[in-house]
Amino acid sequence: CIVSFIYIKNQFRFVLTIMIISLIMYFILKIKDKKIVLYSFNSVILLSFSEILITTFLVIIGVNSKMIVNNVYYNLIANFLISIFSIVCINISFIAGIIKKIIKLFDKNKKLINYLYVFLIVLYVVVSKNGLELILKSNYYINILIMFSIIIVIALILKNEFKYNQINEQNKQMLNYVTKYEKIITEQGKANHEFKNQLMVIRGYAQMNSPRLIEYIDSIVEDTRKTSSYLISQLNKFPDGGIKGLLYYKLSSMDDFNIKYDINVESGVKTKLQALNINVYKNITKILGVRLDNAIDASRNTKVKKIIISVLKNKNIVIFRIYNTYKGNLDISKIGTGYTTKGKGHGFGLKLVKDIINNNKIFNLTSEITEEYYINNLEIEINSKK
Repeated sequence: CIVSFIYIKNQFRFVLTIMIISLIMYFILKIKDKKIVLYSFNSVILLSFSEILITTFLVIIGVNSKMIVNNVYYNLIANFLISIFSIVCINISFIAGIIKKIIKLFDKNKKLINYLYVFLIVLYVVVSKNGLELILKSNYYINILIMFSIIIVIALILKNEFKYNQINEQNKQMLNYVTKYEKIITEQGKANHEFKNQLMVIRGYAQMNSPRLIEYIDSIVEDTRKTSSYLISQLNKFPDGGIKGLLYYKLSSMDDFNIKYDINVESGVKTKLQALNINVYKNITKILGVRLDNAIDASRNTKVKKIIISVLKNKNIVIFRIYNTYKGNLDISKIGTGYTTKGKGHGFGLKLVKDIINNNKIFNLTSEITEEYYINNLEIEINSKK
């Protein structure tokens, strides 16, 4: 890099620096991936940012700007300071976090690396044109127009990629639903066949007037509660509109994490919730989504993984009560303010819930802790006239 700064013209340094850093990562760090161009690009951007700040600082303290460019020793000192400052910057959590988000975005969208190639080529052409052709003053404005056009095109590409990812994620969820329902249908067919055998056993016990008849019936009832048909019967106590699908998806996630769960919905809840308008119903779905995610995260880290969902009605109030096992100590007074036990970068869902509740008087959210469970109570006031 030092050699390039001494002997290579400005308009060629950009692409040369990317090439040098890419070769270093390929041969020394053994990163044999298309993303080395992305890493190099991030490095050059960071170095450029550092260069602006360091050279500005040197000029402020009295160093002549021409000396920094033309004098080899000043140039060497400036680049040494730029490198040191870049290393300091990369250890600042905010800057490192931004770079990690960029890399994560490219990890999720493999095609973006190809767009980056195109962007670099166009950017290099613009920089070269600016460096080699300064005959007309209009070139300056033309270059700015080209740069803005490139930024707009890249932004539109990223926007389309995000939309594609959202649709892809929705399709994955739908596939999850369909797969689970297919499994339920298969199990229901087996259950129907088994039910005939159970009736024959009950008939035999009844003919003998056996005292084991009640015990056998109780065991069948318990087994029925554990089957998917029981789950569907509970979810059907909700109206269509989001909660039913949300709960089914979250319960499927619990299965994936080997979390035992139980759900009980009182009769009449469906009628109560049907009186709500669509916006309120969406807000309920958002609150339940955040609360269930937190319950899953807390329960999956415990030895006894269990979640209980109970939905009750009391006159004009519907209550969603979520029980989950937890590990460690929880501070209830901080929950809802953005506090989270999951570390830095989390807790935003809890803030979302707090904002929804503060803007809707029909919601009341309370929490309590027992030795076994952390309990969330969401009370919804139903006004049938509305």
